[in-house]
Amino acid sequence: MGKIIFIVLLAAVVAVAVTAAAAARSNPRKIRPAIGGGVFAVVVVASVLFISLTQVRQSTIGVVTTFGHIEKDTLTEGLHVLNPVSNVHEVFVGVAVAKVEKAQAASKDLQSVHTDLTMNYRVDPSRVRALYAMAPSLTYESDYIQPAMFEVFKAVVSRYTAEQLVTERQLVSQDILSALVTKLRPYGFLIQDINITAFAFSEAFDQAIEAKVTASQKAEQAERELQRVKFEADQKIAQAEGEAKAIAIQAQAIKTNGGDDYLRLQAINRWDGKLPTYLSPHTPLPFLGMAAQGDASK
Repeated sequence: MGKIIFIVLLAAVVAVAVTAAAAARSNPRKIRPAIGGGVFAVVVVASVLFISLTQVRQSTIGVVTTFGHIEKDTLTEGLHVLNPVSNVHEVFVGVAVAKVEKAQAASKDLQSVHTDLTMNYRVDPSRVRALYAMAPSLTYESDYIQPAMFEVFKAVVSRYTAEQLVTERQLVSQDILSALVTKLRPYGFLIQDINITAFAFSEAFDQAIEAKVTASQKAEQAERELQRVKFEADQKIAQAEGEAKAIAIQAQAIKTNGGDDYLRLQAINRWDGKLPTYLSPHTPLPFLGMAAQGDASK
């Protein structure tokens, strides 16, 4: 349509110029009126041409409507010549961000859960006309995308327990993304990724989790203490058994090596060579008395 209008206007300008030139040649007195008429015609044509020009901004596609009717052809970014009575509605096809704050749902074990969702998406360029027909006000984010994010979040969270939402967060995010892709693709939205902030639970649940963690830590500490006591007891038993075995071996050695004579030999081996500084009457000298007793026994 724009090309046709441009050609018609150009033809009109050429026709006016040719007519003015012919009139000037046939009657020189009509040169001024002809020139004036030609200038006026050029101004009118230029004004119409200027009104017909429209520019589509970067990262958008223009949907053209004429008296409410959606034209078949859309406009890419750049300058275009348009029917003066037509309107252009720009639809952004770059990456957009949809946010949902404090989305709330109930987990599988009926715990209240809330979080913030941020989703990156694009409008499918091939579906721009259909999208405009569906949402002429172009408020599709608040009318379609955000409600879908709320709905999918509630549906997915209800399949997990509160503990699983924390321990399997990556899997939860993948399930939400997959569900949003399936739900929004028929409307012409291309979902790229979704980000979920940390899940928040009720105060009572947080306290229960804290108590559970504390109890688990205490149980682990008690188990470690029990293992330590058991280890020390095993060490003492092993030490006692070793000492008893050593005593038995020593007793057997004494018995085998002559009894009293063996004891006297052990005493001699351990003597440091010093005599006592004071002896009571009739007290034999060390080892001499032992020798005498030994001779007597012989």
